[in-house]
Amino acid sequence: MLLLALDTSTSQASVALCDEHTLYGEYTWQIGNNHSVELLARVQRLLSGCGSSMQAVDGVAVATGPGSFNGVRVALAAAKALAFALQRPLVGVSTLELIAAQQWQWRGPVCSILEAGRSDLYAACYIFDEIDNNGEITYRVRQLSDYLLLTPQRLAGYLGEHHNVWVGVPGELQLPPFLFCGELSEASRQVLHAQLPGKSLFVSNLQATRHAFVLAQLALQRLHEGSIDDPMLLEPLYLRRPSITTSTRKQPLLGYKPHRSTNPGKTEREEGALRH
Repeated sequence: MLLLALDTSTSQASVALCDEHTLYGEYTWQIGNNHSVELLARVQRLLSGCGSSMQAVDGVAVATGPGSFNGVRVALAAAKALAFALQRPLVGVSTLELIAAQQWQWRGPVCSILEAGRSDLYAACYIFDEIDNNGEITYRVRQLSDYLLLTPQRLAGYLGEHHNVWVGVPGELQLPPFLFCGELSEASRQVLHAQLPGKSLFVSNLQATRHAFVLAQLALQRLHEGSIDDPMLLEPLYLRRPSITTSTRKQPLLGYKPHRSTNPGKTEREEGALRH
C-alpha cells in the first residue's frame, strides 16, 4: 500500500513516500515559517523523483500536532484536501507519538517533548510492546500519559509521581530511566536532568529529527486495522489556544471599539483563557 506522509509540525518538515516494505523517497528539511510555500512543491518533487504520481497514492498520513499553530494547519489542510479529492483513506498521528516511535529500540519509557513557548513544554510518555510476527519482530507504541502542557519543573514532578506506576516491576528496585527526545532547549534539558537524577537520559535534537517514513509506518498499522480518519472531522491537536491579538495601529481603520472587561483586574487574554 503506497502511502504519502506529511509533517510540518514545527520549523522542521518531512514528507515521505513508502509502502510496507520500501521507502521510495523522503525529504526532511528546515522549513522555517515557509510551510505553506514549500510543502506542496516538495511533495511534487518527491513524487516526480520517485517516478510516481498523486493518483498512484493509496493513502495519506499526516502529523496532527501539537507544534506550531500555522505549521500543523498547513500539513493537515493539505492532507485532508488530497484525501478528499483523491478519495483515499486519511490517517492522523500525533507528532509526539511520531517522535517517540523513532526510539523503538529503547526498552524503557520514552518522553516526547516539544517546546511550547511561555516556558512550557508539550509532552507525552510512551512505551513499546514487542510483537513476534512469524519470526519478524515489530513494535507497537503504547501511550502511558495524557497529552501534557507543563513547565519543565512540573513535568519532572509528574513523571516522578508516575514512574513506578507505569514501569515498576514487583520485586525489582531499579526502574528504567526516562528517555527524553524531541525538540528540547538546553535550559529545559538541564531542569529535567537536575530534578530527575539517575532517571533521565536524553537523545540529541539531531538524533530526534522527525522522519515522515516513520509517520507512514504508524499510519499503515492503523490502516491495516481498519482505523481511518474522516477528512471533514480530523482536527489539529492543539493543547493551548493560539494567541490572537488585534493591531492597535489598524484599530481606527477597522472601526474597532475597545473591549470593556467585566473584570478590570484581568487582561483580555486572561479572560479568554478563563472562558476556555
